[in-house]
Amino acid sequence: MHLHGHTYQLGAGGPRKDTSIVLPKEKLSVCFDADNPGQWMLHCHNAYHGEVGMMALVAYQA
Repeated sequence: MHLHGHTYQLGAGGPRKDTSIVLPKEKLSVCFDADNPGQWMLHCHNAYHGEVGMMALVAYQA
């Protein structure tokens, strides 16, 4: 999964990233600072998954 416009931290002390591999039926917990207001895509980099809707919009105001 890839989050545009931000980086996030994996777990409590993990690395900062903007893309992570999430295997089928698994979950990923991340922490990110909402410090870049606007509308940002969260999506899978697998083209087929994107075509069938594995996308979300992350949106917030300042």
